Amino acid sequence: MLILLGLGLDWKDLSLKALEILNKCDEVYLENYTSLSCFTILQLEKLIGKKIIILDRKKTEEEMPFLKDAHLKDTALLIYGDPLSATTHFEILEIAKKKNIETKVIHAPSIFTAVAETGLSLYKFGKTASIPIPEKNFSPESFFDILKENLSIGAHTLFLLDLKPDENKFLQIKDTIEILLKISVKRKENTFTENTFVVACARLGSENKIIKSGKAKDILKINLGEPPYCLIVPAKLNHKEEEYLKTNNAQ
Repeated sequence: MLILLGLGLDWKDLSLKALEILNKCDEVYLENYTSLSCFTILQLEKLIGKKIIILDRKKTEEEMPFLKDAHLKDTALLIYGDPLSATTHFEILEIAKKKNIETKVIHAPSIFTAVAETGLSLYKFGKTASIPIPEKNFSPESFFDILKENLSIGAHTLFLLDLKPDENKFLQIKDTIEILLKISVKRKENTFTENTFVVACARLGSENKIIKSGKAKDILKINLGEPPYCLIVPAKLNHKEEEYLKTNNAQ
């Protein structure tokens, strides 16, 4: 059997069900590129009592070593957050099923529920958008279009910021705000300005999380510490959201 198992946002998020399953697994892999954790691989290995095989993007999406013997062995693929938060993992399930490999999914806390800790209603979030790390000859703007679409229907926008742990590269909140400002100026729009109200988050779900809200120009000045990060551009706030967010004001 192939088991896609969520690690949650903190190493203490592992459920009794997850630990029970891992105890019986013959092989344990970790997909190590779609997110980042506040715990080490060594901590995790000590917790489950097994060696963990680390996989980068190529090995996870192309080579898929976890499928090789999954029809004979109980094989776990560990994923930060919830296993089905990324489309890649749906594709893995589809391929496994085509190979007649039995599959199981063990869910866990993810960024998509943890954002409720900001005080923003989960029911008011629209489409989620990822913002990539800028590269030469690669500057997509589709995430900005999603922001406009969400705002047009009064929905909050969650931006997931790109990260490349193997290269020690992480898109910072400051850089993200500057990217959004640059696109808005380029398009001669006021969709996102220095006065746009935003909510910046770092390490949500962990004990040392940081949540700060305020105008974009004020958030630019704040040091949020280590990644992972996400940025939220809220639509119109209701009274309860406004009151709660005041406790995390950047001022």
